[in-house]
Amino acid sequence: MNKKSKVIINFIISFVIAFFIVGYIRNNMFAKIHWVADVTIWDKFREYYVRTFSFNLIPALVIAIVPTIIMLIVNKNKSKESIK
Repeated sequence: MNKKSKVIINFIISFVIAFFIVGYIRNNMFAKIHWVADVTIWDKFREYYVRTFSFNLIPALVIAIVPTIIMLIVNKNKSKESIK
């Protein structure tokens, strides 16, 4: 696997994790939802993540960029050391 594909996979995984964290934190910190007794997990998923997709997108992108940049810097340093 080449370096570019590793970076892309790292970004995608980081973005998905960050998106779930941002959606969970945003909905639990700013608006406490009192669920009815027969609500399903899919109803909660739709409310936390699908309905608020546009609001969670930008913070998740910013958070996902951080580990991607860290991985790029680490890989660049490793490649410089291997050349020496």
